[in-house]
Amino acid sequence: MRRKLAVLLVATLVPMSGAVACGQAVEDRVKQEVDKQVQKGEDRVNKELEKGQKKLEKEAGKVQKQIEEGAQDAKKQAEKKAGSGQ
Repeated sequence: MRRKLAVLLVATLVPMSGAVACGQAVEDRVKQEVDKQVQKGEDRVNKELEKGQKKLEKEAGKVQKQIEEGAQDAKKQAEKKAGSGQ
């Protein structure tokens, strides 16, 4: 009787431990997939940030050039007025 009870107990516990191991494998796989998707998202965000940064730098360069040209024009006009006033 004890032997039958022990066999039944072992027979019950073995599938349960297998189910736990299978559940852990599924959990690990899901975690890996989530990590992979998070990494893809981070890469995409970083790419967009770099693109935005380059665009800002380009626009800042254009504005700086316009300011320099405006300053040169103003200087030339001031020199003309000073030269014609003499």
